[in-house]
Amino acid sequence: MPENSRAFFFAFLLNFGFAGIEFVGGYFFDSLAILSDSLHDLGDSGFLALAWIFQKIAAKPRTQTFTFGYRRLSLSAALVNSFVLFLGSFGILFFAVSKLKEPGSPNGWGMLGLSILGVIVNGAALFKLKNSSGLNAKTAFLHLLEDVLGWVAVFFGSIALILFGWSWVDPVLSIVISLWVGIQSFRNLRKILLLHLQSSPEGIDTKELENRILKLKGVLSVHDLHLWSMDGDYHVLTLHVGVQETSIAQAQKLKEKIRNITKEFHIPHATVEVEPAGAECPYQEC
Repeated sequence: MPENSRAFFFAFLLNFGFAGIEFVGGYFFDSLAILSDSLHDLGDSGFLALAWIFQKIAAKPRTQTFTFGYRRLSLSAALVNSFVLFLGSFGILFFAVSKLKEPGSPNGWGMLGLSILGVIVNGAALFKLKNSSGLNAKTAFLHLLEDVLGWVAVFFGSIALILFGWSWVDPVLSIVISLWVGIQSFRNLRKILLLHLQSSPEGIDTKELENRILKLKGVLSVHDLHLWSMDGDYHVLTLHVGVQETSIAQAQKLKEKIRNITKEFHIPHATVEVEPAGAECPYQEC
């Protein structure tokens, strides 16, 4: 099993197992904060499982039907996971707000013990993924980092409960965690939907890219430039360049120069069409 796949599988086992412990512990310790975080961890487990499966599928070669391969599967997994987390966070938020009137008596010592275990378990999964590459690994790393920070908040909240008997701390922590998860999920949803709509990848200035190409000797125009991303990590570019009269050999050298520029912009796949300057473009909105 490749190193990335092993890291995903290890993180999934830790997260899924601990999500079950959280759910049982949150129920018996009467802690809504822990129950809400168990939902978050369960969502993370689903994401890690899908990321692990789809990463293996995405490595398969392209086919006549899927000419770009299966890279977009990772986006589908992230879309489902973010949507579930977004809806679930609002369900927990509604319940937590209603519980502010009658916060109950959560077990502070139980919350403290689970928070320490949560930092250890999620920290171990975080450490396992820190050297993994790719968008899936980066997204999973951020999810686990959020989990660790959430458990740090529960740790301090449980201490406040033990020392001062502030039972309202539990629903307040649950509200904070739910809002945080909801905001992060919404941001992820927005990014994923933009990628599905084939927007230009974040961090790549197409105008700057076009200007760099126009500075090459012999290039008179750049048009019909399209840039999109397959999965947020693997970017694809197509463009036409208008040149003076040139030979096939010279056109090939120009394409190589343009592809060297696109690599600087982290675009691994660039299709360049060289044509005479002023030639009529056969497409709309060139």
